[in-house]
Order: sequence, then structure tokens, then C-alpha cells
Amino acid sequence: MTAPTPGAAKAAPGPLIAGVVLLGAGVYLLVHALSAGDLTLGGPGLAPVIVTGLWVAVAACYVVTAFLERIAEAEDKPRWLTPFLLLGGLIAYSLILKFTVVGYVLATVVFFVGSARLLSVRPWREVIVRDVSVAIGLSLAIYFVFTRLLGIALPAGVLPL
Repeated sequence: MTAPTPGAAKAAPGPLIAGVVLLGAGVYLLVHALSAGDLTLGGPGLAPVIVTGLWVAVAACYVVTAFLERIAEAEDKPRWLTPFLLLGGLIAYSLILKFTVVGYVLATVVFFVGSARLLSVRPWREVIVRDVSVAIGLSLAIYFVFTRLLGIALPAGVLPL
């Protein structure tokens, strides 16, 4: 392993900035979800608190990871584009859920596989079966937990669920 040269490029601040923005937005939404009231176990106010709480946890982990990468400057290639591609995918995912008949399960499978591909460093052929299997399993499990156990409607779409 060679020592870095004095003129070597520093890590781009993009992931850290994107992480801080996502963390701030998550905290803002979590505060509003907590202040909405009706946080009973079967109440409609619990789902937004859970989702935004998980959002804050994931964003905090992302900020810490981006910060540690920035400090270590371990990679030579810039990785600033990945968070913005994930954000664009999340926006497209939410628009598909809202304005199309694709449905929750299919849209979530595609979003999960795309996100896993963006974040993975392994070749596609090594992880495709694993990613698709996990995406289908998680999508169906979340769909049935929310619709059957919690009574929260998710778009069924073209699948007869």
C-alpha cells in the first residue's frame, strides 16, 4: 500500500452534506409526527412515528459513515453521486406509489433492488438472486403486516393481494 501523495484529491463533501440534510428533514418530520397525537398501538399516528424514527436512525448512521470516510479518505474515487441517485430513486418511488397502479409490492421490489445495486460493490451476477429474494420477501412481509395486522391501507396495484 502506498502513502498518499501531497497533491491527492480529498473526499468530496457531497455525501456528508446529503446525510445532514436527510437527518435534518427526518428529525423535523419526526417532531411533527410525534406532535400529531394518537400514538396508541393501533392508532393511525404510530406508523409515521415508526417510519420517521427509522429514517432518522438510518440518516444518522449514514452521516457517521460519511464523516468517517471523509476523515479516512480511504477511497480514491468520488462517491458523492450515490446519495443523490438514491434520493432521486426515493422521489421516483413515492411518485410511482402515488400516481400509478403499479402498487406497493412491485414498486418496493424494484426500488430495493435498485438501491442495493447502487450501494453494492460486488458484481451484479453474484448478488442478483439474493437481492431479488430479499426484496420480494421484505416487500410482501411489510405489505401483509401493514394491511392485515395494522389495518393500514397500502396500494395493492396490479397484484391481486
